[in-house]
Amino acid sequence: MNKELLKKIREVEFEALVGSVTISVTVILVIVNVFLRYFLGIQYSWVEEVSVGCFIWTVYLGATAGYRKKGLIGVDVLTKILPLKGRRVLRVITNTLLLILTSAMFYLSYRYTLGSDKITSALEVSYVYINSSLPISFGLMTIYSLYFFIHDIIFFNSIEEEIIEEIEEEEYKQQIEEVIM
Repeated sequence: MNKELLKKIREVEFEALVGSVTISVTVILVIVNVFLRYFLGIQYSWVEEVSVGCFIWTVYLGATAGYRKKGLIGVDVLTKILPLKGRRVLRVITNTLLLILTSAMFYLSYRYTLGSDKITSALEVSYVYINSSLPISFGLMTIYSLYFFIHDIIFFNSIEEEIIEEIEEEEYKQQIEEVIM
C-alpha cells in the first residue's frame, strides 16, 4: 500500500495542478470584472491585484512544470550531430550548469522574497504571498536539476539509456524528413 501511495504522489504534478487553479481564478475574475464594469457599472479594485498575483503564480509554476518534463525550448540540433558519448558528456555539463543556475536563482529569489516589505494597495496584503512563487518555483527546479544530474551520472554508461537515445534519434530523423518533404 505504501509503495502504491508513494507512486501516486510522485505522479501528481503539483506545479500543473496549482498552476491550473491559479490560471482559472485569473480568467474567471477578469471575465466577471469586465462584465460587471461594462454592463452593471460596478468595478472592484481588488480583482486586478488578485488576478495579477494568480497570473504570476501561473507563469512560474508553468515554467517549473515545463522544466520538470524537459519541455522548455531547446536547440538540440547541435547535440544530435555529436556521438553518443559526446551527447552524454554535454548533457552532464548542461545539467551541472542548470543546477548551479537554478540554485543561484533559488537563493536570490528567497532573499528577495524575505526582503519584500511592500503591501498591495487595495487589499493591503504583503507582496511576500505573490513573490513566494519565485523561491518555490526555483526551489523545485533546483530539485529537478539535481535529479537530472544524478540520473545522468548514474546512467552514463547504461545500455538501456543508449537504446532509448537511439530510438529518440530515429524519431528525430523521421520528424526532419517529414518537415523537408
